[in-house]
Amino acid sequence: MTGKTGQKAAMEISDDIAFEDAMAKLEAISARLADENAPLDEAISLYEQGVAYYGICKRRLDDANRRILVIEKGSASGDE
Repeated sequence: MTGKTGQKAAMEISDDIAFEDAMAKLEAISARLADENAPLDEAISLYEQGVAYYGICKRRLDDANRRILVIEKGSASGDE
């Protein structure tokens, strides 16, 4: 794999992927990188993909946190 292939693969990751699926992909990538036997080009490609999946997971968690804060704020104002 070349760096360009990794960039293409990272760019093709859909933002529509479920959080749980993105986490599973991220965990698999992390395990492969921890193996330390991946060739350099593959490791770089995996890292690029991992960054993309991390971004998806972080955005989903941030969105969930905002939704929870809105719900909590709404229920707190309803208690008064």
